[in-house]
Amino acid sequence: MAVIFIVSTMIVACGEKGSSIDKKKTELEKVRKEIAELQIKEKALVSEIGENTTKDKLVEIQTIKKQAFSSDLKVEGTIDADQSTIATSKVPGTVMNINIEVGSRVSKGQILASLDNSSALKGKLELEQQVAFATTVYEKQRRLWEKGVGTEIQYLTAKNQKDALEKSLSTLNNNIDMYNVKSPINGTIEAVDVKIGQITAPGMPIFKVVNMSSIRVVANISEAYADKVSVGDIVTVELPDINQTIKAKVTFAANFIDPLNRTFKVEVKLNGIKDVKPNMVARLNIVDYVNPKALVVPSNAIQRTESETYIMIAKQEKNKTIAEKRTIVIGKTNQDLTEVLSGIAENETIIVNGFQELTTGQVVKLTNIPTK
Repeated sequence: MAVIFIVSTMIVACGEKGSSIDKKKTELEKVRKEIAELQIKEKALVSEIGENTTKDKLVEIQTIKKQAFSSDLKVEGTIDADQSTIATSKVPGTVMNINIEVGSRVSKGQILASLDNSSALKGKLELEQQVAFATTVYEKQRRLWEKGVGTEIQYLTAKNQKDALEKSLSTLNNNIDMYNVKSPINGTIEAVDVKIGQITAPGMPIFKVVNMSSIRVVANISEAYADKVSVGDIVTVELPDINQTIKAKVTFAANFIDPLNRTFKVEVKLNGIKDVKPNMVARLNIVDYVNPKALVVPSNAIQRTESETYIMIAKQEKNKTIAEKRTIVIGKTNQDLTEVLSGIAENETIIVNGFQELTTGQVVKLTNIPTK
């Protein structure tokens, strides 16, 4: 009896469960029909009022035109005077006089300081006396020779002795002049590195002389650009410390690559620039590429993935504007613009704002009308 009761109970439960599922299936079919009817009604209303119930994404567009395009190589250099040198003594000695001070304008050959030359001056006095005596002897011997008195050898000996002593005196005067420290160039004294009473020697810096009438910017550029920078290239020189920007040209581009840092030297001459000082920072923007008819797009409109570079195009389709993904090949980049080598054509319209997360076929709404 117990077994019969359990079996009967299970049969009743299964019957009730089956009935519940059938009822839910019927209800689901009813809901689906209602949804389909509502969708048909929605489409009819959209068609009737001519509006899209979905919110179109707002975008800004720009028409692509060919234009002149150039790219710059940006490097940092320093200001250097065309003429900047050290004045030093030619002989060892004690500094007796300093004739100038820092900031003085000097000319080439001007005496800046004098060394102790007392010993050389004593030798000069003795030699001058010998020259005077030899000259007297020569003059007397010459007059006798002209009168036919004496031998020719006596006359020639006197003349030779006088000439030799005069040459020795000239050499000594040149040696005495070496005790004067002279400016090798026209310029301004930027440093005085000696005091009266100090001993100096050849090669020791005494004065720094700088001529700022002609200056240059010196920079070292990576060897990767060796074939892209040459004499005559246009350069924009930025001097941030004095807030000036100057147009110039490359005046020197070395053919030698420094093996230590793999760079080559470039110089740009600047003339008539005030307030610049040696070793001041200068930024060079060297034009290394020019395309007079390039298709360019704003650099920030370009999107990249691991496999492609693309932009979003705005296209008219019937009575609406849709977005389209366009894969492109890019060239050079300069500031805010990038050259496009392939993938788009002139007069096509690209999306420059609002392109994020757009997909091909998505309807967009324009916030501007680009100029033709």
